[in-house]
Amino acid sequence: MTLNSSHPPLWVITGPTAVGKTDVALQVAERTGAEIVSCDSVAVYRYLDIGSAKPTPEQRAKVPHHLLDVVDPDEPYNVAQYVVDAEKAIADIWRRGKPVLVVGGTTLYLSALLEGLDLPLAPPNPEVRQRLLKWAESEGAAALHRRLRAIDPVAAQRIHPHDLVRLVRALEVFEITGKPISAFWSDAWQSPRLHRYPDARVIGLICDRLHLWQRLEHRMHRLLAQGWLDEIQWLLEQGYSPALKSLRSLGYREFVQVVLGHWTLEQGQREYLRRAKAFAKRQWYWLKRRPYVRWVGTTDKSTAQIAETVLTLLR
Repeated sequence: MTLNSSHPPLWVITGPTAVGKTDVALQVAERTGAEIVSCDSVAVYRYLDIGSAKPTPEQRAKVPHHLLDVVDPDEPYNVAQYVVDAEKAIADIWRRGKPVLVVGGTTLYLSALLEGLDLPLAPPNPEVRQRLLKWAESEGAAALHRRLRAIDPVAAQRIHPHDLVRLVRALEVFEITGKPISAFWSDAWQSPRLHRYPDARVIGLICDRLHLWQRLEHRMHRLLAQGWLDEIQWLLEQGYSPALKSLRSLGYREFVQVVLGHWTLEQGQREYLRRAKAFAKRQWYWLKRRPYVRWVGTTDKSTAQIAETVLTLLR
């Protein structure tokens, strides 16, 4: 699907984790009448509310949001499903004559949605996935990366050795289809461009690294104060396994260990911040390779100032 002049605009606000995308997007949406389509691979799960920093019920009452709370924590969900759901949401919003504002930092989802990344037709296989996760638990993610390097050097070069979710998916696709996952990738990896929505305007929020690390730590403490550990405790009491993809996402993976008593709170906080910083660096690497991203600096600026700059670029 491509955007043409008969449609309302499609805008994107992206950036590394904790840079302030949600607050800026809410102000932009309120002033333009846009509806927000989330691009967050954790926020699609019901009940993972605090740790994914979902918009509050009050915020969602002010601005319609889509692709939040799509599936339960134990239901499979992947990038192929996201693209189908996002394109449906975009079409529905356009039919109502509203602008679309895609907001989030899940870079694989953004690539697939905006650039037309070819997707493997391989539905998740719980047995294969569980076996790969057990392998990672016994020998570490590095063992999976070595296997990927042997069967698909192209994918191994692009998937970080510690990115367990993508490592498992790449090996899963190979086992199911007999083809390396890189065989399904389009030239979007080499020459990123807006293929599906060529008239989309993409804004990247960025700040200096020290400021982002401070924001990450502040958000962690805020979410913990809001009851993040209690949320995790409730999820475990409902029978959701710590091995689920949803509960192995950034933040949940670390603080599940705290709730289970395997780590102290200080250990959980330290490990979360380490992994969050590595994740933010990977997001930044992806963003800086996208020539279509228009940058907005956020260091030492208020949300209102940032939103005003974004609105100027979108006009």
